[in-house]
Amino acid sequence: MSERTLVGSFDYGDLSATGTLTKKSHTIFAYESPDQTKSWKIKEIQVWMNPFVESGGDGRSILNYCLSTDFLDEPVSGSGGAMRAYAQQFNAGDNRGIAWGMTDYQNRDTTGLDFRVPGQGIIPFGMIADGRRAVNYLILNTMVSTENSAISALDGTVINYRIVMEQIKVTPTESILHQIRGISQDVN
Repeated sequence: MSERTLVGSFDYGDLSATGTLTKKSHTIFAYESPDQTKSWKIKEIQVWMNPFVESGGDGRSILNYCLSTDFLDEPVSGSGGAMRAYAQQFNAGDNRGIAWGMTDYQNRDTTGLDFRVPGQGIIPFGMIADGRRAVNYLILNTMVSTENSAISALDGTVINYRIVMEQIKVTPTESILHQIRGISQDVN
């Protein structure tokens, strides 16, 4: 079967100061066809932030992401509790998720342009749920928190991604089952 590589980036927007959670979702793949015998298996995923930024001083930030097969439920407000509840959908128990990762960054203040480097604390990682399929949609859900001062979108807060997918054949029944699973929420 053939492989497809999705490469792109999107503007994340403003980052609030001192640990306030922010989020952004970006649809990176949409497949609509009467042919129900095609599906895609995720083979690789990399997600990273633009390294150059006006961070407002030395500190840390974290990028957390979840690649999902359907849209996550939006937070009811921008409050800390609502954002933490939204973040629970990034957990592996939610059937919509098929890949997850996080990277801890060190924001470094320089006399010129500040920069980010992956930090020594939380080791950068990315995982893929083997056997899960992307049938209709792939949505990259991201959350960023920083302990620095607020960072404006004008200062280059960009999320980059590279996703390698392998096209596979499935029966129409398998396709329907993967679609149902891909839109199912965690049922406790």
